[in-house]
Amino acid sequence: MAPDFFSNFPRSPFSCIRIARARSACVIKNFLRRSRSCAVPISSSPRQCQGFALATDGSSLNADGRVSQEQRLFQAGKQGAIMIAGSVSIQDPIGKRVREEVNVGRIASRWLAAHPDADLQTADREVNAAVAAAMNKFLSTRGPGAESGAFKFGVIATGLVDGKPTLIATRYFLPGPKGKTMRAEHTSSVAQPGEIWIFSRSSVPLELLNGKSNTLEQFRGDATIKKFRSSQNSGLAEQDYLTLFDRILKASESDQGKKLDGKRAIVAPPNRFATITAKDGFAWGTVPN
Repeated sequence: MAPDFFSNFPRSPFSCIRIARARSACVIKNFLRRSRSCAVPISSSPRQCQGFALATDGSSLNADGRVSQEQRLFQAGKQGAIMIAGSVSIQDPIGKRVREEVNVGRIASRWLAAHPDADLQTADREVNAAVAAAMNKFLSTRGPGAESGAFKFGVIATGLVDGKPTLIATRYFLPGPKGKTMRAEHTSSVAQPGEIWIFSRSSVPLELLNGKSNTLEQFRGDATIKKFRSSQNSGLAEQDYLTLFDRILKASESDQGKKLDGKRAIVAPPNRFATITAKDGFAWGTVPN
């Protein structure tokens, strides 16, 4: 089973983490809300996990209700990645005379670019420290209002630590009264082969991978989706996983996907893909149409 700490992630992006499965049974959980990101640890054998396949969408909901483009997936050192779940940008409400924001993605991007050789645990610690400092300064003069105590975003560090596929997640919750700091919950786990973790409120991934209805029939006919759903899916290579994530994201972004999800999930391009392996480290991926 996937670690329990992910099951409590509310309202966040599409993050999917898969460890190439060796058996026909597939563990799938919906964890976060709003947009999406996918990560899939890749295994060369039923017991040995050698890395991850990753994907994220590129959506961010603004204070004025518009959806803009934001990067959610970043390289962290040689063998890791940082993904942002939930609200990438925390903004002042519309109508305020001088509006400010804290952009979690940009904070992560700046630190990671300045420390290209950082190991995953250092990157996780320092990125979270920078994010927390910026957020707490921003909130020191603002009250959370109706969102008091609500989950706002998460920082997920994924990669290899001493050769082990590792996930480190930090969830951030808005404070209660004005001037208080955000509450952070930090959890880590060693990933196990045989799991697929989907961080999203969208029901599209479950429908595509496990569903039995005729919903999203246009996408079910895709060769990669069929291969995954078959009893032979343990033979999927890392590129197959990236293609699988591409199809899931496109289905979520389609008119059919939007109709299925309604307002509970916001998924939009540009989508990003990457792999992390013991041999090649972090590498950006592409998916042919």
